[in-house]
Amino acid sequence: MSSKNILITGSTDGIGLETARKLKSLGHNIIVHGRNAAKLEKVAAELGAESVRADLSNLSEVKDMADIILSKYKNLDVLINNAGVLKTSTPRTDDGYDVRYVVNTFAPYLLTKKLLPILKDGRVINLSSAAQASVDFDAMLGKVKMSDFEAYAQSKLAITMWTRHLANQLGDDGPVIIAVNPASMLGTKMVKEGFNSSGHDINIGVNILIKLSLETEHDKHTGDYYDNDNKRYAQPQADGLDDEKSKKIVELMETII
Repeated sequence: MSSKNILITGSTDGIGLETARKLKSLGHNIIVHGRNAAKLEKVAAELGAESVRADLSNLSEVKDMADIILSKYKNLDVLINNAGVLKTSTPRTDDGYDVRYVVNTFAPYLLTKKLLPILKDGRVINLSSAAQASVDFDAMLGKVKMSDFEAYAQSKLAITMWTRHLANQLGDDGPVIIAVNPASMLGTKMVKEGFNSSGHDINIGVNILIKLSLETEHDKHTGDYYDNDNKRYAQPQADGLDDEKSKKIVELMETII
């Protein structure tokens, strides 16, 4: 297998870091991303990897991050939109949006769209979740306050919905785009903080991310949702297959970004 250029957001800890380690050990060129400069520098040094820093709750920084990648790489084989947030002491961005929507939904969409010129023959893996709730468009626009879990579940269905919409829109002219629930209640920092649980072995999630990133059998599944709890492609929550609602989500994101 030839070496691939792989960008993993949120790769200074948890599933992102372990995925980066394993992919690096397989001989791939890894670009790690994080918000904390010191942690990012440490991980990049450990892996001998390229690095790019950005706070994904700030869409201007997401744009700058994409520009840096575009300036350095003519080809990106895999983008893993792994970074996510559930609980936070600052649930609102300066622009008034819920930070779960910005980090979990808007930022990966913006990053993917900006990187499409170098992703044409590549693959995009979007981290979804078994926790999915119907999108409240007013909540998406920051007009409705939500609990941590409500915001998280809505944002995870929204990324699943734009995965399908963008894949259908691009067809054969774009990368393979797949949404994935890496498995419920894995032993990540998010699960420990959000549910006070030590969680399951995170390698369950790491291994499916690697398979979806590298194995050719997934080429035919662009736009689909993989549920790793059941080890198969599955239907998302009912709204996830609603073309009109998916289109509305993308239209709203385009106005926001």
